[in-house]
Amino acid sequence: MAPSLMLPKLPMTPFRVMALVLGVAAVCLIFSALTTSGREQKLGKVFDQISKPYKRDTSGRTMAEPSFWRNFDFTSEKIPSQVTNAAPLVKVTNNTINIMGSNTFYREAQPPEGVASSGEVVVLLHGAAFQSKTWLDLNTINLLAAMGHHIIAVDLPGFGKTQSAQIDEPADYLHTFMTSLRITQVILVSPSMSGRFSIPFIMKYPEDLGGYVPVAPVSTSLIVPDASKLSVPTLIISGEKDQGLGHTSRDDLLNIPSSQHVEIPGAKHPAYLDDPILFHTLLYNFINQVHAHRAIA
Repeated sequence: MAPSLMLPKLPMTPFRVMALVLGVAAVCLIFSALTTSGREQKLGKVFDQISKPYKRDTSGRTMAEPSFWRNFDFTSEKIPSQVTNAAPLVKVTNNTINIMGSNTFYREAQPPEGVASSGEVVVLLHGAAFQSKTWLDLNTINLLAAMGHHIIAVDLPGFGKTQSAQIDEPADYLHTFMTSLRITQVILVSPSMSGRFSIPFIMKYPEDLGGYVPVAPVSTSLIVPDASKLSVPTLIISGEKDQGLGHTSRDDLLNIPSSQHVEIPGAKHPAYLDDPILFHTLLYNFINQVHAHRAIA
């Protein structure tokens, strides 16, 4: 007599009953999928998606990617004619606000009617021989506003229409000015003497900056020890003939990984005065790129 295979009898606990029911249901679902027209491909795709590891899309550049800011051509696009045509339509207002005991004067402009706002805020500082009116006379305020940006040009303490005041913490002065106006992530343009304010500011409040445009500023030696930690997009501008502060500030600021230096041919220390067209073109392209990268960061 052939030996019989004796299977042990297992008690049918509620857990085993549930497992059996789920197993039968799973088999039925798979069989149905495989025998229904077109389901084979769908099921295969599901299995493929499950088996593939998740990959983050890193095709878009971020604000902190140094290689882009080092290599981009900030003269690549000319300022469109519609911008220059809209510039005369810009309305510039004069305002005063008390900041840390300094009755600070500033000029402000918004995009004119018919020009869409970019949402970018550009703050214009000035050198020792200049004031906010310099940017008005140079047409910088009007052009930048006609590009769609919110523009603020300030008279620093002791210059222009701002009374003198003892400012022990220049970084805090700028920070208080910006928070009082409820602006942040600004693009800060800082020539010469104003580096006394902007350099401490970028070191203490880098999160308040969307971009930095130093034009041969003072005090740049202060930034060297910590420059490698900064990720603020920085466009360094100097004049070809400014071989003193222009060279020193350039060498110091190039320690910022996300920085690039552009020299304006034939220009002296206030390089923007010698070639305002090139200067405005640089600003146009730089601000456009900051805006574009902010959107994908």
